[in-house]
Amino acid sequence: MVDVVLVDDNSNDADLALRVVRKTSSSSTTVLLEDGERAIEYFRQLMEDHPKDSAALNLPKLVLLDLKLPKLDGLEVLKFLRSHDVFKTMPIVVLSSSREISDVKRSYELGVNSFAVKPVQFDQYLTRISALVSYWLTVNELPRGA
Repeated sequence: MVDVVLVDDNSNDADLALRVVRKTSSSSTTVLLEDGERAIEYFRQLMEDHPKDSAALNLPKLVLLDLKLPKLDGLEVLKFLRSHDVFKTMPIVVLSSSREISDVKRSYELGVNSFAVKPVQFDQYLTRISALVSYWLTVNELPRGA
Protein backbone atom coordinates (compact mmCIF):
# COMPACT_ATOMS: atom_id res chain seq x y z
CA MET A 1 0.00 0.00 0.00
CA VAL A 2 1.25 3.47 -0.89
CA ASP A 3 1.13 5.96 1.96
CA VAL A 4 2.09 9.16 0.12
CA VAL A 5 1.65 10.18 -3.48
CA LEU A 6 3.76 13.18 -4.42
CA VAL A 7 2.82 14.99 -7.62
CA ASP A 8 5.61 17.44 -8.43
CA ASP A 9 7.71 18.12 -11.52
CA ASN A 10 10.52 19.92 -9.68
CA SER A 11 13.08 17.18 -9.03
CA ASN A 12 14.82 19.11 -6.23
CA ASP A 13 11.57 19.73 -4.35
CA ALA A 14 10.44 16.16 -4.94
CA ASP A 15 13.73 14.67 -3.71
CA LEU A 16 13.60 16.74 -0.53
CA ALA A 17 9.95 15.89 0.10
CA LEU A 18 10.58 12.19 -0.41
CA ARG A 19 13.51 12.27 2.00
CA VAL A 20 11.38 14.00 4.62
CA VAL A 21 8.56 11.48 4.18
CA ARG A 22 10.98 8.59 4.67
CA LYS A 23 12.55 10.26 7.70
CA THR A 24 9.20 11.17 9.27
CA SER A 25 7.69 7.75 8.72
CA SER A 26 10.36 5.20 7.82
CA SER A 27 7.77 2.54 7.00
CA SER A 28 5.97 4.78 4.52
CA THR A 29 5.92 3.94 0.86
CA THR A 30 5.82 6.74 -1.66
CA VAL A 31 5.05 7.26 -5.31
CA LEU A 32 6.37 10.22 -7.30
CA LEU A 33 4.37 11.40 -10.30
CA GLU A 34 5.96 14.15 -12.37
CA ASP A 35 3.00 15.59 -14.26
CA GLY A 36 -0.75 15.93 -14.10
CA GLU A 37 -1.47 13.32 -16.76
CA ARG A 38 0.54 10.67 -14.90
CA ALA A 39 -1.29 11.53 -11.70
CA ILE A 40 -4.69 11.05 -13.31
CA GLU A 41 -3.53 7.81 -14.97
CA TYR A 42 -2.28 6.52 -11.60
CA PHE A 43 -5.59 7.18 -9.83
CA ARG A 44 -7.65 5.99 -12.77
CA GLN A 45 -5.71 2.70 -12.65
CA LEU A 46 -6.52 2.36 -8.95
CA MET A 47 -10.21 2.59 -9.82
CA GLU A 48 -9.90 0.14 -12.72
CA ASP A 49 -8.14 -2.42 -10.53
CA HIS A 50 -11.19 -2.58 -8.23
CA PRO A 51 -14.17 -1.33 -10.24
CA LYS A 52 -16.83 -3.00 -8.10
CA ASP A 53 -15.18 -2.84 -4.68
CA SER A 54 -14.16 0.67 -3.74
CA ALA A 55 -13.37 -0.55 -0.21
CA ALA A 56 -10.57 -2.65 -1.71
CA LEU A 57 -8.85 0.42 -3.16
CA ASN A 58 -5.54 1.01 -1.47
CA LEU A 59 -5.81 4.77 -1.30
CA PRO A 60 -2.82 6.75 -0.14
CA LYS A 61 -2.99 8.38 3.27
CA LEU A 62 -1.81 11.64 1.72
CA VAL A 63 -1.46 13.28 -1.67
CA LEU A 64 0.98 16.19 -1.91
CA LEU A 65 0.03 18.07 -5.06
CA ASP A 66 1.91 20.86 -6.80
CA LEU A 67 -0.20 23.23 -8.91
CA LYS A 68 2.24 24.17 -11.64
CA LEU A 69 2.61 20.88 -13.48
CA PRO A 70 3.28 20.00 -17.11
CA LYS A 71 0.54 18.52 -19.30
CA LEU A 72 -2.29 19.04 -16.78
CA ASP A 73 -2.00 21.41 -13.85
CA GLY A 74 -2.67 20.50 -10.24
CA LEU A 75 -6.12 22.09 -10.24
CA GLU A 76 -7.17 19.71 -13.04
CA VAL A 77 -5.83 16.77 -11.04
CA LEU A 78 -7.68 17.97 -7.96
CA LYS A 79 -10.88 18.43 -9.97
CA PHE A 80 -10.56 14.88 -11.36
CA LEU A 81 -9.97 13.35 -7.93
CA ARG A 82 -12.82 15.13 -6.21
CA SER A 83 -15.21 14.24 -9.05
CA HIS A 84 -14.98 10.55 -8.07
CA ASP A 85 -16.65 9.42 -4.86
CA VAL A 86 -13.86 6.98 -3.99
CA PHE A 87 -11.38 9.87 -3.68
CA LYS A 88 -13.61 12.38 -1.87
CA THR A 89 -12.20 11.68 1.60
CA MET A 90 -8.59 11.08 0.55
CA PRO A 91 -6.42 13.83 2.09
CA ILE A 92 -4.98 16.14 -0.55
CA VAL A 93 -2.59 18.94 0.33
CA VAL A 94 -1.60 21.46 -2.30
CA LEU A 95 2.08 22.25 -1.91
CA SER A 96 2.85 25.06 -4.29
CA SER A 97 5.15 28.01 -4.80
CA SER A 98 2.07 30.03 -5.75
CA ARG A 99 0.78 32.61 -3.30
CA GLU A 100 -1.95 33.72 -5.70
CA ILE A 101 -5.24 34.21 -3.88
CA SER A 102 -7.06 32.79 -6.93
CA ASP A 103 -5.05 29.52 -6.67
CA VAL A 104 -5.76 29.20 -2.96
CA LYS A 105 -9.45 29.97 -3.39
CA ARG A 106 -9.89 27.64 -6.37
CA SER A 107 -8.07 24.82 -4.56
CA TYR A 108 -10.46 25.03 -1.62
CA GLU A 109 -13.47 25.30 -3.93
CA LEU A 110 -12.36 22.04 -5.56
CA GLY A 111 -12.02 20.30 -2.21
CA VAL A 112 -8.39 20.45 -1.13
CA ASN A 113 -7.82 19.66 2.55
CA SER A 114 -4.96 22.11 2.99
CA PHE A 115 -2.93 24.62 0.98
CA ALA A 116 0.72 25.19 1.87
CA VAL A 117 3.19 27.49 0.17
CA LYS A 118 6.64 26.05 -0.53
CA PRO A 119 9.17 28.12 1.38
CA VAL A 120 12.20 29.26 -0.58
CA GLN A 121 14.65 28.63 2.28
CA PHE A 122 15.93 25.05 2.53
CA ASP A 123 15.44 24.67 6.31
CA GLN A 124 11.95 26.16 6.19
CA TYR A 125 11.00 23.83 3.34
CA LEU A 126 12.14 20.78 5.31
CA THR A 127 10.28 21.96 8.41
CA ARG A 128 7.08 22.61 6.48
CA ILE A 129 7.12 19.22 4.71
CA SER A 130 7.95 17.43 7.95
CA ALA A 131 5.05 19.09 9.77
CA LEU A 132 2.60 18.29 6.97
CA VAL A 133 3.66 14.67 6.64
CA SER A 134 3.76 14.15 10.38
CA TYR A 135 0.25 15.53 10.82
CA TRP A 136 -1.38 13.70 7.93
CA LEU A 137 0.34 10.34 8.52
CA THR A 138 0.38 10.18 12.31
CA VAL A 139 -2.23 12.55 13.77
CA ASN A 140 -5.05 12.64 11.24
CA GLU A 141 -7.73 9.96 11.47
CA LEU A 142 -8.94 8.66 8.13
CA PRO A 143 -12.62 7.77 7.69
CA ARG A 144 -11.77 4.36 6.25
CA GLY A 145 -9.98 1.35 7.64
CA ALA A 146 -6.64 2.37 6.10
